[in-house]
Amino acid sequence: MQKKWFIFLMTSLLIILSACDDKEWYEADEETTEEVEEFIISFREAWGDSLSTQSFRPVEEFLYPNSQFFHMKRRNHQQYASQRIVEETVSLEVASVEASDDGEVRAKVEEKIEQTGGQIGEEERIRTYYLLPFRDTYRVVSMERHDN
Repeated sequence: MQKKWFIFLMTSLLIILSACDDKEWYEADEETTEEVEEFIISFREAWGDSLSTQSFRPVEEFLYPNSQFFHMKRRNHQQYASQRIVEETVSLEVASVEASDDGEVRAKVEEKIEQTGGQIGEEERIRTYYLLPFRDTYRVVSMERHDN
């Protein structure tokens, strides 16, 4: 009898925990959308500058400190710098900006990138950036890549 109750409780707990995981996203207001667009454009410009100067410093202020994404971006930067790859944003369009109740913001961005140096060429790509408010601006906490 106790084993049945234990199994029932564990199954119920698993169902409750998995059901609570989904986050509600809604369209962000116009002010937030403009702030996020400016932030993403500045972030992409800083990324290009950091590759040109081979210094990660310009990008650090846009990333959430000591996060997994921060370290991934740093490794990516080191790899690009060693190959002398420079990325320049040819065009950038923020397709959508959504916010959640806990203050997190996600922005779907369509961008065209031109690479020079070790690799040469243009690439069109879609990214979703996840941002958290930080003081008077935002910080990138993660990013998703989408297949074109």
